[in-house]
Amino acid sequence: MRQYAAISAALLLTGCTLTPAKEDKTELTVTQPQPQVSVADCIFTASDNLDPARCELSFWLDYWAQVEQMGWPKRESLIEQLNDTPDALLQKVILSQPVNTPYKARLRAQHWFEQLLPALTEANQQRLSAIIQKPSEHMLEFESAITLLSKVNNGQDKTIEAQEQQISELKAQLEALLKIESNLMSQEEETQQ
Repeated sequence: MRQYAAISAALLLTGCTLTPAKEDKTELTVTQPQPQVSVADCIFTASDNLDPARCELSFWLDYWAQVEQMGWPKRESLIEQLNDTPDALLQKVILSQPVNTPYKARLRAQHWFEQLLPALTEANQQRLSAIIQKPSEHMLEFESAITLLSKVNNGQDKTIEAQEQQISELKAQLEALLKIESNLMSQEEETQQ
Protein backbone atom coordinates (compact mmCIF):
# COMPACT_ATOMS: atom_id res chain seq x y z
CA MET A 1 0.00 0.00 0.00
CA ARG A 2 2.86 2.33 0.76
CA GLN A 3 4.25 1.70 -2.69
CA TYR A 4 1.00 2.77 -4.30
CA ALA A 5 0.93 5.94 -2.18
CA ALA A 6 4.54 6.74 -3.08
CA ILE A 7 3.91 6.14 -6.80
CA SER A 8 0.72 8.29 -6.69
CA ALA A 9 2.55 11.12 -4.95
CA ALA A 10 5.40 10.95 -7.48
CA LEU A 11 2.95 11.03 -10.39
CA LEU A 12 1.10 13.99 -8.89
CA LEU A 13 4.29 15.94 -8.39
CA THR A 14 5.59 15.26 -11.89
CA GLY A 15 2.17 15.97 -13.34
CA CYS A 16 2.19 19.43 -11.75
CA THR A 17 5.50 20.27 -13.31
CA LEU A 18 4.35 19.10 -16.76
CA THR A 19 1.26 21.32 -16.83
CA PRO A 20 1.88 24.89 -18.01
CA ALA A 21 1.79 27.59 -15.36
CA LYS A 22 -1.02 30.15 -15.58
CA GLU A 23 0.08 33.41 -17.16
CA ASP A 24 -0.46 36.59 -15.21
CA LYS A 25 -3.06 38.44 -17.29
CA THR A 26 -2.83 41.64 -15.27
CA GLU A 27 0.30 42.78 -17.11
CA LEU A 28 -0.34 45.59 -19.55
CA THR A 29 1.43 45.58 -22.83
CA VAL A 30 2.60 49.03 -23.80
CA THR A 31 2.89 49.63 -27.50
CA GLN A 32 4.56 52.61 -28.98
CA PRO A 33 2.36 54.48 -31.45
CA GLN A 34 3.64 53.94 -34.94
CA PRO A 35 4.13 57.10 -36.96
CA GLN A 36 1.54 57.27 -39.72
CA VAL A 37 3.45 59.75 -41.82
CA SER A 38 6.81 58.89 -43.30
CA VAL A 39 9.69 61.35 -43.18
CA ALA A 40 9.28 62.11 -46.90
CA ASP A 41 5.67 63.31 -46.47
CA CYS A 42 4.99 67.03 -46.26
CA ILE A 43 3.48 68.52 -43.12
CA PHE A 44 1.18 70.62 -45.32
CA THR A 45 -1.72 69.16 -47.29
CA ALA A 46 -0.79 71.10 -50.43
CA SER A 47 2.90 71.49 -51.13
CA ASP A 48 2.86 72.43 -54.81
CA ASN A 49 4.63 75.81 -54.60
CA LEU A 50 6.63 74.99 -51.51
CA ASP A 51 10.34 74.50 -51.01
CA PRO A 52 10.77 70.75 -50.29
CA ALA A 53 12.84 71.54 -47.18
CA ARG A 54 9.87 73.43 -45.69
CA CYS A 55 7.78 70.26 -45.97
CA GLU A 56 9.81 68.47 -43.32
CA LEU A 57 8.99 68.82 -39.66
CA SER A 58 12.70 68.79 -38.80
CA PHE A 59 13.14 72.03 -40.80
CA TRP A 60 10.56 73.76 -38.61
CA LEU A 61 12.02 72.38 -35.39
CA ASP A 62 15.47 73.67 -36.40
CA TYR A 63 13.92 77.03 -37.29
CA TRP A 64 12.26 77.16 -33.88
CA ALA A 65 15.62 76.52 -32.19
CA GLN A 66 17.10 79.48 -34.12
CA VAL A 67 14.15 81.73 -33.27
CA GLU A 68 14.67 81.12 -29.54
CA GLN A 69 17.95 83.04 -29.80
CA MET A 70 16.37 86.18 -31.33
CA GLY A 71 15.02 89.15 -29.43
CA TRP A 72 11.40 90.24 -29.79
CA PRO A 73 12.06 93.38 -31.92
CA LYS A 74 13.88 91.34 -34.56
CA ARG A 75 11.20 88.63 -34.57
CA GLU A 76 8.50 91.30 -34.82
CA SER A 77 10.12 92.83 -37.91
CA LEU A 78 10.34 89.36 -39.51
CA ILE A 79 6.65 88.75 -38.80
CA GLU A 80 5.69 92.03 -40.50
CA GLN A 81 7.47 90.92 -43.70
CA LEU A 82 5.56 87.61 -44.01
CA ASN A 83 2.37 86.95 -45.96
CA ASP A 84 -0.47 84.53 -45.16
CA THR A 85 0.57 81.37 -47.02
CA PRO A 86 0.54 78.22 -44.86
CA ASP A 87 4.33 78.09 -44.49
CA ALA A 88 4.46 81.84 -43.70
CA LEU A 89 1.68 81.41 -41.12
CA LEU A 90 3.63 78.61 -39.47
CA GLN A 91 6.72 80.82 -39.52
CA LYS A 92 4.76 83.66 -37.86
CA VAL A 93 3.42 81.30 -35.21
CA ILE A 94 6.90 79.97 -34.43
CA LEU A 95 8.32 83.51 -34.31
CA SER A 96 5.68 84.30 -31.65
CA GLN A 97 6.43 81.35 -29.36
CA PRO A 98 9.48 82.37 -27.27
CA VAL A 99 8.79 83.34 -23.69
CA ASN A 100 9.62 87.04 -24.12
CA THR A 101 6.85 87.53 -26.70
CA PRO A 102 4.30 90.16 -25.59
CA TYR A 103 0.82 88.97 -24.66
CA LYS A 104 -0.97 90.55 -27.64
CA ALA A 105 1.48 89.04 -30.14
CA ARG A 106 1.10 85.60 -28.56
CA LEU A 107 -2.68 85.96 -28.71
CA ARG A 108 -2.46 86.95 -32.39
CA ALA A 109 -0.31 83.86 -33.02
CA GLN A 110 -3.11 81.67 -31.64
CA HIS A 111 -5.38 83.17 -34.34
CA TRP A 112 -2.78 82.45 -37.02
CA PHE A 113 -2.48 78.89 -35.78
CA GLU A 114 -6.27 78.43 -36.13
CA GLN A 115 -5.97 79.69 -39.74
CA LEU A 116 -3.06 77.30 -40.34
CA LEU A 117 -4.69 74.10 -39.05
CA PRO A 118 -6.68 73.21 -42.20
CA ALA A 119 -3.50 73.46 -44.29
CA LEU A 120 -1.73 70.82 -42.16
CA THR A 121 -2.02 67.06 -42.53
CA GLU A 122 -4.11 65.39 -39.84
CA ALA A 123 -1.10 63.86 -38.06
CA ASN A 124 0.72 67.20 -38.06
CA GLN A 125 -2.37 69.02 -36.81
CA GLN A 126 -2.17 66.82 -33.72
CA ARG A 127 1.59 67.18 -33.37
CA LEU A 128 1.69 70.95 -33.73
CA SER A 129 -1.35 71.41 -31.52
CA ALA A 130 0.48 69.49 -28.80
CA ILE A 131 3.78 71.36 -29.12
CA ILE A 132 2.56 74.85 -30.06
CA GLN A 133 -1.11 75.53 -29.38
CA LYS A 134 -1.65 73.90 -25.98
CA PRO A 135 1.50 75.31 -24.28
CA SER A 136 0.78 78.74 -25.75
CA GLU A 137 -2.80 78.62 -24.42
CA HIS A 138 -1.47 77.80 -20.96
CA MET A 139 1.04 80.64 -21.17
CA LEU A 140 -1.73 83.06 -22.17
CA GLU A 141 -3.86 81.89 -19.24
CA PHE A 142 -0.96 82.40 -16.84
CA GLU A 143 -0.21 85.85 -18.24
CA SER A 144 -3.90 86.80 -17.94
CA ALA A 145 -3.94 85.62 -14.33
CA ILE A 146 -0.75 87.55 -13.56
CA THR A 147 -2.20 90.71 -15.15
CA LEU A 148 -5.39 90.34 -13.15
CA LEU A 149 -3.48 89.72 -9.91
CA SER A 150 -1.27 92.75 -10.61
CA LYS A 151 -4.35 94.95 -11.03
CA VAL A 152 -5.80 93.58 -7.79
CA ASN A 153 -2.50 94.18 -5.98
CA ASN A 154 -2.26 97.74 -7.36
CA GLY A 155 -5.80 98.42 -6.20
CA GLN A 156 -5.01 97.06 -2.76
CA ASP A 157 -1.82 99.14 -2.60
CA LYS A 158 -3.82 102.27 -3.36
CA THR A 159 -6.40 101.30 -0.73
CA ILE A 160 -3.64 100.74 1.83
CA GLU A 161 -2.08 104.11 0.99
CA ALA A 162 -5.47 105.83 1.37
CA GLN A 163 -6.03 104.07 4.71
CA GLU A 164 -2.55 105.08 5.91
CA GLN A 165 -3.35 108.67 4.97
CA GLN A 166 -6.63 108.47 6.91
CA ILE A 167 -4.81 107.00 9.91
CA SER A 168 -2.31 109.88 9.82
CA GLU A 169 -5.13 112.41 9.66
CA LEU A 170 -6.98 110.70 12.53
CA LYS A 171 -3.78 110.65 14.63
CA ALA A 172 -3.33 114.37 14.02
CA GLN A 173 -6.95 115.05 15.01
CA LEU A 174 -6.59 112.86 18.10
CA GLU A 175 -3.42 114.71 19.14
CA ALA A 176 -5.19 118.03 18.63
CA LEU A 177 -8.12 116.84 20.77
CA LEU A 178 -5.76 115.59 23.48
CA LYS A 179 -3.97 118.95 23.43
CA ILE A 180 -7.29 120.79 23.76
CA GLU A 181 -8.31 118.49 26.62
CA SER A 182 -4.97 119.05 28.31
CA ASN A 183 -5.39 122.84 27.98
CA LEU A 184 -8.92 122.67 29.34
CA MET A 185 -7.81 120.59 32.31
CA SER A 186 -4.95 122.96 33.10
CA GLN A 187 -7.33 125.96 32.85
CA GLU A 188 -9.80 124.22 35.17
CA GLU A 189 -7.06 123.54 37.68
CA GLU A 190 -6.01 127.19 37.56
CA THR A 191 -9.56 128.37 38.16
CA GLN A 192 -9.97 126.05 41.13
CA GLN A 193 -6.90 127.42 42.84
